[in-house]
Amino acid sequence: MTGPTLRFGDAFTSHMVLQRGVPVPVQGSGPPGEEVHVTFAGQEIAARVTGQGRWTVTLAPLDASAHGRPLTARTATQRAQCRDVLVGDVWLCAGQSNMELGVTMADHPERTLALADQPLLRLLLIHKSSAPTPQAHFPPAAGQPRWTVCTPRTARRGGWGGFSAVALHFGARLVADLGVPVGLIQAAYGGSRIAPFIPLWAQRGHPALDADAAEIRAADHAARSGPHPFTPYQAWNTLKPGTAWNAMIAPLTPLPLRGALWYQGESDVGDAGPYAARLQALMAALRRASGQPHLPVYAAQLAPYRYASDDDLLALWAAQQTATRGPHSGLACTADLGDLNDIHPLRKAEVGRRLASLALHRTYGRADVPGSGPDLRAVTFGPGRATLTFRTHMDSALRTLDGGAPRGFALAGPDGQFAPAVVRLRGVRAHLHSPDVPAPTQVRHAWQVGAEPNLTDAGELPATPFLRAGGDGTGR
Repeated sequence: MTGPTLRFGDAFTSHMVLQRGVPVPVQGSGPPGEEVHVTFAGQEIAARVTGQGRWTVTLAPLDASAHGRPLTARTATQRAQCRDVLVGDVWLCAGQSNMELGVTMADHPERTLALADQPLLRLLLIHKSSAPTPQAHFPPAAGQPRWTVCTPRTARRGGWGGFSAVALHFGARLVADLGVPVGLIQAAYGGSRIAPFIPLWAQRGHPALDADAAEIRAADHAARSGPHPFTPYQAWNTLKPGTAWNAMIAPLTPLPLRGALWYQGESDVGDAGPYAARLQALMAALRRASGQPHLPVYAAQLAPYRYASDDDLLALWAAQQTATRGPHSGLACTADLGDLNDIHPLRKAEVGRRLASLALHRTYGRADVPGSGPDLRAVTFGPGRATLTFRTHMDSALRTLDGGAPRGFALAGPDGQFAPAVVRLRGVRAHLHSPDVPAPTQVRHAWQVGAEPNLTDAGELPATPFLRAGGDGTGR
C-alpha cells in the first residue's frame, strides 16, 4: 500500500518568491517519522515528519536573487521540487471588491496588460472562500492556487477579470524602482466586511471584537453536537467573523512577508464606530501570524461614493485615518479618484502607484519618493481666518495639481456652519479667509462627498481630506 506523498505546503510552488532578509519557514507534509532534507541556494536543512504528517524547516536569511533556483525536499524514497524560485519581497494584497477588481475590468486594461510582461513579478491568486476553522490548505475551487510568472496572459486569468489591478500596478512599480523580484498574494473577497478577515485569537479589546469572538465561540460550542454553523459560505453577505481568515490567510502562515495592503471598508460604511479597532486588530493579526512585529500594513482610503448618508462615508474615513496613524502603517489618499455613481471606480493604476509610493517612502526609506501629499501639521485661528502649516515632500512649496485655485477648503465657527474659504498659498502654509465666518474654530479640506481636492506639493500627490477643530492640530 502506498504511503503518504512528500509534498510542500500550498504556499510553496514553482515560480514563487521567498522573502529576502529574514528566516524563511518552509512547510510540507509527508510520511510520519521520515527524515526530510530541504535544499535551496546552498543550504540543506533536515527535519523529522511529525506523527500528524507535517514537517517544517527554516532557511537562514537569503539575499535577493532574480536567478530562478530549485527548492527541493527529499526523503530516502521520495522527492518534491519547486522550480524557478526567486528571492525578493512578498506582499499580501487583501480586502474586498476594489482590491479584487481585475486588470481587464479597470481603466485602460490594454495599458495594464502591456505592463504585465514582468518576469520578476510573481502572482498568487487565492480563491474566495470561507471556513469555520483555520485551514492548512487553500480552497480547491478552480484548481489548486499556484504561483505564476506575471505575463499578459497570466494577469488576465482567474479572479474578477484577472489579477487585482491595484496589486499589479503596485508590484510593477516596486520592481521598476527596486530591481528585485516581487511576489504578490491576492486574498480579496468582494463585499466582505472586515470581521471575516480577523481571526478568533485577535478578536478582543473592543466591545465589537468581543462580540465577534463570542459569536465564534458559540458556533464552536454548538458544533460539538452537530454541523458547525459557520460552514463554508460563498456569498459575501453571509460571511461570519473569522471565516475568510480561516480559509484564505491561515494556509499562508507562517510565510514571511515584506508587507501587506488592505483595500476594504465599503461594506462597513454605516458601522464605522468599531472599524478602527477592527482594522488595528487585523494589522496586529497579520504581524503576529507572519512572525514580524513591525510588518508594514498600508490601506487605501475609500473613494468618494454616494452611500445612504454622506456622514457614513466620512465616519469611515475618520476610522481609517485613526487606525493607520501607527509607525508601521499608512493610508493612501483616493479622494480625487472616485465615481459618485460607481462604488468600483476604475482608476486603479493611480491607487496602486500611490500605495507603492507609500511603501517606497516608508518601508524602503526612499526620501526622494513622496509617501503622501501635504500632511497637515498645525492650525492656528484668528479673526475671520486660519493658517494651516503642512509637512511637504522635500520641504517643497504648496501648489495645486491643475494650477488653479485651491479647492475644497471651508471654515466654520462655533455654530458648525461651514462656508467656503479663499485660500492663499505661501511656502508650506495655506492662509484661509472667509468673510462669512468672523470667528472660525474649525477648518476642513475635502471633508465632504463630491469635493474635488487639488492641493499638492512637488510630489504631486493630493493632500488627504481632514476636519480639524481648535488650534492644536488635533481632530480628524
